[in-house]
Amino acid sequence: MKEVLSAIALIVCWGLTSAATASQQEPKQNPRPPELDKPGEVETISKAAPNYLFPDNSSKTEAELIKKENAISKVRNELKIKHIKLAKYSEYLENKKQRGGDIIENLQVHPNRLVWVAEIDAPLGVEVPQKNEQSVKFKKSSITIVVDAETGQRFDTDIVETP
Repeated sequence: MKEVLSAIALIVCWGLTSAATASQQEPKQNPRPPELDKPGEVETISKAAPNYLFPDNSSKTEAELIKKENAISKVRNELKIKHIKLAKYSEYLENKKQRGGDIIENLQVHPNRLVWVAEIDAPLGVEVPQKNEQSVKFKKSSITIVVDAETGQRFDTDIVETP
């Protein structure tokens, strides 16, 4: 029995030392490029460019876009438009982040996509219908509406009650 255990131990030790010496002596046929050994990096063959439903249109002039009045044409009488400005979608998100709002980025919109950002005052409050056919009532509020400056599609609406 001792002879069998000794033979097994000898085979295991010989296998470990021969494996170590073999890897030290024989160069790899296809060595791994050192730039791929950076921690946290994922090996990829190529990175595909994102395919945005709303691509970059920042090279367009204001004359090529919808008029700001058309972007918020359906504002009710009791609401007062503070101002409307043309901005990049990323600028709107950054501004919202600075104000402390929750950021839910629409990944179909390119960061350089031009949008109309309208700030509206609702001094009497606003009632918002819900899917369950009920509505939520906001007291005196400030409303921000973000509309695509090329198609007129609404991207975001924020309602914040004000004191």
